[in-house]
Amino acid sequence: MERSTRRILAGAGIGIPLVALGARLWSSQGFTPRIRDARGRPVSEGIASLEQVRLGGVEQWLLIRGRSLHNPLLLYLSGGPGTSEMAWVRHFNAPLEEHFTVVQWDQRGAAKSYAARKNGDDLTVEQFVSDANELLELLTTRFSQQKVFIVGHSWGSILGVLLAQRRPERVHAFVGTGQQVNFLENDTLCHLRAYELAMRYGDYKALARLARIGPPPYTGRDMTQRYLTLYSLAGRHAGRRGLMPELLSSMLTAPEYSLRDKVQFFLGLRETFPRVYPQLAGLDLEAQVPRLEVPVWFLLGREDYVTPSELAVRYFDKLEAPRKTLLWFEHSGHSPPFEEPGRFNDILTQQVRAVAEVRLEAMLH
Repeated sequence: MERSTRRILAGAGIGIPLVALGARLWSSQGFTPRIRDARGRPVSEGIASLEQVRLGGVEQWLLIRGRSLHNPLLLYLSGGPGTSEMAWVRHFNAPLEEHFTVVQWDQRGAAKSYAARKNGDDLTVEQFVSDANELLELLTTRFSQQKVFIVGHSWGSILGVLLAQRRPERVHAFVGTGQQVNFLENDTLCHLRAYELAMRYGDYKALARLARIGPPPYTGRDMTQRYLTLYSLAGRHAGRRGLMPELLSSMLTAPEYSLRDKVQFFLGLRETFPRVYPQLAGLDLEAQVPRLEVPVWFLLGREDYVTPSELAVRYFDKLEAPRKTLLWFEHSGHSPPFEEPGRFNDILTQQVRAVAEVRLEAMLH
């Protein structure tokens, strides 16, 4: 009896601290490291802030990082809906912080902002655009800048186009990558390309999985899983090989994500994606946004079969804008920012940023 009592007490002595540690990790909000110079000293004129702001009546999370507050603002809109690219942009695109004040936003229902989804009824395309518009006003007011650069990836490219259309006076330029245009046509073509790739490589497992999920559009309880399977198969033989382990590792080790955030990263995809994605069936940028009043860059992966680049090229050719630039990433699939980050970062810092410099020079003269 005495021995068993000692074992219970010993177990409790170990278990209670572990439970306390787990609770602390779960309730943590994460942190972001300070900006430092080459010698490791904190940079006083920079910013490194992980914070909540109120958008659309709910608290949502921002990560704001940059070496100098005099640099132009860059708002990065993640893919999704329901996912966050905060950790990936920090991991692959940190050099942007030298030239921009980089703002990342976990949208309602995604990762750090998962709790902002309320009961799900607020997860509408219009609400996301409205939230983004509020964020645009908040940033320009807070940092005393008239305009912001917008970079949109995948689903974020839709938000970016709609935001640039609505508020051109607040946008230096729009950069779309993994550019979405027409969701129904996109997914039909994605399925076709996935089938063609599987045939080309003799990938009979992929062919079997494609047959199992059938052609899109998908509905029902397994909708999200079927879309994820489709996109996975479309990217299976395209772009940078071995990217997925690095994406997963950078997400799991990011200090900006608490344990709760890492769980919510996957919950957001499961819960938010099926709420929002069906609303996109009628969205067609060619018909609905034929013109933008801001400079436009499309940075496209040559092997993007998730959002097939041929649709983005067709839209680019028809789109009216004061300036248009289309650049190919020959070794990328759906995610040039993470597959060819060096070139992606260079284009933004050396070409896109010049738009702000030209406008500033014009104002001074």
